[in-house]
Amino acid sequence: MLKQLLYCSLFFYCTLLNAQFKFSGEVTPQFANATAYLTVVDEYQKSDLFITEKIIQECQIDSLNRFTFSGDFLAAKNMLYKIYVDTCNDDVSNYKHLLNHCETSQSILFIANNSDSIHFPLNDLSQLFCDITNSSKQNTAILELNQLQEQLLANLQSSKSDAQRTVIYNNCFQRLQKFSTTFNDPLVELYAFHLYANETSFCRPFYLKDLKHNEYYFNLLDRISETYPNSEYATQLENDLNKDNYTLLKGKSAVTSIFFYIISGLLVLSVILNFILFRRQNGNKEIVLDYTKLLTPQEQNVFELMHKKHSNKSIAEQLFISVSTVKTHINNIYSKLNISSRKDVDTFFE
Repeated sequence: MLKQLLYCSLFFYCTLLNAQFKFSGEVTPQFANATAYLTVVDEYQKSDLFITEKIIQECQIDSLNRFTFSGDFLAAKNMLYKIYVDTCNDDVSNYKHLLNHCETSQSILFIANNSDSIHFPLNDLSQLFCDITNSSKQNTAILELNQLQEQLLANLQSSKSDAQRTVIYNNCFQRLQKFSTTFNDPLVELYAFHLYANETSFCRPFYLKDLKHNEYYFNLLDRISETYPNSEYATQLENDLNKDNYTLLKGKSAVTSIFFYIISGLLVLSVILNFILFRRQNGNKEIVLDYTKLLTPQEQNVFELMHKKHSNKSIAEQLFISVSTVKTHINNIYSKLNISSRKDVDTFFE
């Protein structure tokens, strides 16, 4: 018994080492021996499509109608994923796959990351979320949102007036948005946004009306950008909001742009001023430090006596040279040190 437990523990440990995510499930017999595909959904607007370029793993459904996806290559943060299975031609480039027109296909959209384990129980993959064995609250968020929308729109068939339908649509919009915030994951809110904001949604008119005054969408964009900096989700959301004329985003973007240009201008001006001051200080330091290298020994003597306020005649007497020679040395000093008068000599030494 102890040996069996040891083997089981070792097997479990090795499994953890070799596969950090695991998505498994069972399907109905109609999908026996079919191929299941795991795809990443990095464009939430196309979450209902099966895009062959986004396939990241595939597996054969076994004789017991089970499938398993596992590995260690998913993103560490939550992303949208889809498991898709059909009985069409196994060639995924077939037009039926590309157009999502396979008559016998099933798929499930979910949120997960590289450390999640999810098991989807036996049925057609559209099961109730409460039947799923999952490792985080967000894993079932998509299914819960879809089910909530179905419940909220269920009364449409019995509605008898436009006024009743308007109430149902508005309630659906508000409930979807509010419920999505309870998961504390902006990706869940982004999917809810897709449900009520897409152009075919019954709730879209209420979303467009809400856009005129609600800062929620601007804050959602900020949270998406911060949480998923390397994904396309934020860019897609910003494009959708701009397309829908979200004035708050445009106004804040304009203010941000003006502020950016002001700060950039100040930084450039600061760099230029610092460069000028640096050049001046370096220039002065170079003259002070290098005059002994730039001048000949005799010119240095003349230069130092000039600084001590000696006249040309006095300098000539002390150095035992003629006054005309002193003048020649002074002209050379002015030229080499880029100064033009005895006043500049005092400034130089100061």
